[in-house]
Amino acid sequence: MNFQSIKKFTTMDKNIDLKDIITFLDNSLIAVYGEPDFVVIKHLRDPENVDEFTLDWINPLKPDKQKIAETSKAKVIIADKEVVFSETLKNQEKVLLIVDNPKLAIAKVGNEFFVERPTPGIHPSAIVHPDAQIGENVFIGANSVIENCIIGDDTIIDTNVHIYSTVIIGKYCSVKSGAVLGGMGFGFEKDENGNLFRFPQIGNLFIGDYVEIGANTCIDRGALSDTVIGDHCKINNLCHIAHNNKIGKNVVITEHVVIAGSNIIEDDVWIAPNASIRGWLTIGKGATVGMGAVVVKDIPAGETWVGNPARKLEK
Repeated sequence: MNFQSIKKFTTMDKNIDLKDIITFLDNSLIAVYGEPDFVVIKHLRDPENVDEFTLDWINPLKPDKQKIAETSKAKVIIADKEVVFSETLKNQEKVLLIVDNPKLAIAKVGNEFFVERPTPGIHPSAIVHPDAQIGENVFIGANSVIENCIIGDDTIIDTNVHIYSTVIIGKYCSVKSGAVLGGMGFGFEKDENGNLFRFPQIGNLFIGDYVEIGANTCIDRGALSDTVIGDHCKINNLCHIAHNNKIGKNVVITEHVVIAGSNIIEDDVWIAPNASIRGWLTIGKGATVGMGAVVVKDIPAGETWVGNPARKLEK
């Protein structure tokens, strides 16, 4: 197949005044070199397709940053302090925006000016409980079921999502298609004859602000206590988070992760793909759980554990 001949489906080019981008970056900017007046930015592009209307950026890890800046076809470049506004850049009439973290700057600009957000509203096929509390600028997609819950401002609920009662979702969250939030957890107790009876699952599910939840991910409500997902957590597709987990801020849970019930996962933890966490454990602040790890013991803060059963990775 000749991929070069296939139409590339992208959003239409923008016409963004560079001064608006500069105003948006505000305190992130260390310096602006060149003449930003009357400069228009139309798109973000990968390095192979940069042109004069691209807002280009230079990864701080690159060893040849100055050369990249001077050979870029873009008129406007975001870089760190190691890139200087040389005579070459001046003669090319380029504009250099200096920041501490170019990748973070381009991410913020991209989300603000280039990412298309759905128009707020509720799709006609969605089912929304009359007592649900829906914030401002919320989007709810087709065939989603929203029970008597709370959804904060500027949150996006994609198609075919089910959010049960007693779920509280903060502002600026994103829930992708097929996610199920606040269903009953998997808890049972045996009677004297060995027969299983369900333990009541009557807790809440609290989801903080700026949380992203991937497609077909399930997060259970608490049993007698609550399940908590902290601010800025990012949870990938096809994950399961069981009842009573307490997850801190800025935790990254990548795809196919299974977290059994009643764990404490502290701030800034990274959990790699296909990891499993047993339950009733504590994963300390800033720890890393490796790909495919099976965690059956507490992990101290800052450590990396890998393997089955998971052990500390000695550096």
